[in-house]
Amino acid sequence: RFSVGFWEEMRGRNREDMAGGWGVRTMLAAAIFARPDMLLLDEPTNHLSILAVMWLSRELSTNPVWADRIVVVVSHDRFFIDEVCTHCMHISGVAKRLTQHSGNYSVWAKRRREQQAVFAKQQELRQEKIETLQEYAGHGFRYGGSQSQIKMMMKKGREAEKLEDAAAEDAEEFAALQEDCELPIELMSGGECGGFAIQLCNVAFGYPGCKTLYSGVEFGVTSRSRIVLLGENGNGKTTLVKLMLGSLTPTKGEVKLASGLRVALVNQHHADQIDMDMTPLQYMLEHFPGDGTEDHMLSIRSHLAKCGVTGNEPDLQNVPAAALSGGCLLYTSPSPRDS
Repeated sequence: RFSVGFWEEMRGRNREDMAGGWGVRTMLAAAIFARPDMLLLDEPTNHLSILAVMWLSRELSTNPVWADRIVVVVSHDRFFIDEVCTHCMHISGVAKRLTQHSGNYSVWAKRRREQQAVFAKQQELRQEKIETLQEYAGHGFRYGGSQSQIKMMMKKGREAEKLEDAAAEDAEEFAALQEDCELPIELMSGGECGGFAIQLCNVAFGYPGCKTLYSGVEFGVTSRSRIVLLGENGNGKTTLVKLMLGSLTPTKGEVKLASGLRVALVNQHHADQIDMDMTPLQYMLEHFPGDGTEDHMLSIRSHLAKCGVTGNEPDLQNVPAAALSGGCLLYTSPSPRDS
């Protein structure tokens, strides 16, 4: 028996009747019970509660069972991989190579930042030298000079060309170092709502035939609210979001949305919100057709690029959603809807 949190009633429940986090726990329990020689975990923290992530971290980092076994983790949770990993394998999409590094994520990230700083400085110094050599090389052809001076200037010109060739060869390496840089995210707003954007008044809810999830809920969301919903899997966090948006009706009380409020939802099963046959660009243009001009098309492309869905190399904007990773699908946020 493993401490993944299943109580007696949960152990007899069908998987399709469980919240997403409990499905992940079921698969984790089976994989860990098997004690495999190699444990492969692809985004294991997705859908797990904070306590479940902490349990999994302790299991992999402190249980002696895994000390002489191979554990391979794919994860975007930097705190989790810091706890469980002793080595990092970096896959570069630009350089098309895989590089091994000793140490956890924080160690790798520090080395990466140092590499980026050193390489950027080298590029800057080389460019300064190229400009100096080009200025010297061009001086004689503009103002004349002796034969020996002109030969020296031609030599400097060739040196500048060699440095430019070296810079061109290093361009891919520089791009590979930059591919992990954090994206600048711009959150746009239409202004503040007067009063509450969403208000729950004495709300209670429970699914038919099940226990009441909560009752007497009283709270409001304003334009300045920044809220995180915490709780174990199955305690009703997603249900509360559905109540706030009007997708579910409370068994008691009232949910009020401000008139004209526009809400965009990206749920935990975001792939269900996207037509998998459409490309990100098609999806965005369908929901934001604009005036049909080239300028509008460019603004959509620019927005997708800022969100990590690139339009050049690789051209992810024109790849069908079915062929994209889950992360790229998440970047293509569903469209707002009016209240």
